[in-house]
Amino acid sequence: MKNFYYDTVIYDSFAQMLRGWQIHHPDKAAIRYRDGEQIVTVTYRELVRQTCCVYQYFKEQGIEGSHIGIVSENRYEYIVIYLASVLYNVIAPLDKELDAFTLAETIGAFDINVLWYTAGTKKKLEAVPVDGRVRRINIDEIYTGLICREVDVEGFLTQIQPIDKDKFSVLASTSGTDGKMKGVMLSQYNVVVNIRGTLENNILKTPTLALLPMNHTYGFNPGILATLYNGTCVCLNLNLKHLARDLKEYDPFFFEAVPMVFEGIYKNILREVKRQNKYPLFCRMIKLSQFLLKFHIDVRHLFFGEFINPGLRLAVSGGASLNPVYVERYAQLGIELLNGYGMTECSPTVAVSMKRNNVAGSAGTIMRHIDVKIAQDGEILVKGPNVMLGYYKDEQATAECMEDGYFKTGDLGYVEGKVIFVTGRKKNLIILGNGKNFSPEAVEKKLLELPYVTECIVTSRVESNNEIVVAKVYMEKPEDRLEDDIRQINKTLPGFMKIDRFEIMEKEFEKNSSRKIRRNMYAG
Repeated sequence: MKNFYYDTVIYDSFAQMLRGWQIHHPDKAAIRYRDGEQIVTVTYRELVRQTCCVYQYFKEQGIEGSHIGIVSENRYEYIVIYLASVLYNVIAPLDKELDAFTLAETIGAFDINVLWYTAGTKKKLEAVPVDGRVRRINIDEIYTGLICREVDVEGFLTQIQPIDKDKFSVLASTSGTDGKMKGVMLSQYNVVVNIRGTLENNILKTPTLALLPMNHTYGFNPGILATLYNGTCVCLNLNLKHLARDLKEYDPFFFEAVPMVFEGIYKNILREVKRQNKYPLFCRMIKLSQFLLKFHIDVRHLFFGEFINPGLRLAVSGGASLNPVYVERYAQLGIELLNGYGMTECSPTVAVSMKRNNVAGSAGTIMRHIDVKIAQDGEILVKGPNVMLGYYKDEQATAECMEDGYFKTGDLGYVEGKVIFVTGRKKNLIILGNGKNFSPEAVEKKLLELPYVTECIVTSRVESNNEIVVAKVYMEKPEDRLEDDIRQINKTLPGFMKIDRFEIMEKEFEKNSSRKIRRNMYAG
């Protein structure tokens, strides 16, 4: 069955999706990745066959109904193991950046009894004290042999059946709205219906580039699974150090990233332009291309192809708030930069901007199957088939985060029509002694518009019985004009939000595995 809104076959489970790939486009390229010096292309037929091989291994080893963990770098095999695991087991993608103690704690809390790892994560896992009943499998030692075996793909596809849509199949890690590590229980239907919603908002053309960590739902579900669901090709960036090379080599139509990546790419473009002494020419080309657009003449990729990929047309920023100024800056280069909003508990997407309705400053258009309302205190509440089944073995936390069937996101914002605006995190809200309160993110956005500011946070503290607003700023290269620029920013802010002090950080802020700043370390 096809939905003619976006001409994609509709799937309600991973079993249906695997069968659909084999029927509708077996010889199309599914995944491309670099192996040493060569680019490997995997067709949908081969992806299904390898998934069958790993699934058959599970059956032979009696691994059914298990909690299967994976601690790995971004790599092709990760996708196959995920697909094979999720059919009748529970897949638990784990963060390879966790310290050994936290990793051991998570493995125990998630009741993981099978653990896939790689040569790159082996050393860390050797330091992880886990229950001897946990079976460890080294991907690098076993995978090649697994996929060389003879398997009955048609028999496999006939045999696998869609499971109960409310059965939990994915156990995703999250710090949650209160900052504590939790296991989020997602069903196959949670994931698949959410993928479908992202595709309804924006049609994906091939190829796309996946670069976010695969253990995060934002990196894996809309970043990889949505592309495969759509029958298009996803190219894998296996290391951010090679992002520039991979963008050039794969020349993707689309990719997703966090705001920090988009800010970094644009600042690198400006640095290169200035290094070549072309900044005045660059500015003139922007003005000319914008003028020609009024007459429906688009020369942006012709003008700026030297600095940005000619095939890149669409990108989505998510995981944190995107400064609206970058939407305009990327548009000047011919790239539509959209904003997405969500969290792990929502599988993860709640809203994503649409090409035909990209509202600057918004977090996107609420997806069709999702209901959003705003609580009296401004908190965003979400309801829909994408919302998690609950937190694993934590009924109290599950009850605390739900209100009349709505998930309490911990974010503050408002809705205009079907477009959602996120103003900040509820827990980050700065409440001053005079009763005034504001979201520090509003001030941080203005600081991040300064081209030399790499990272910043805004907080408050008491000095001499007075509460003051403090900006903590990290710059790769010191800039003497920061004080003057802050003075200009203050002119645009209400009195209670004005920056009273600023501090220069000597190194980047500490971050969690989602690349978000650990604000609690820098309070006051």
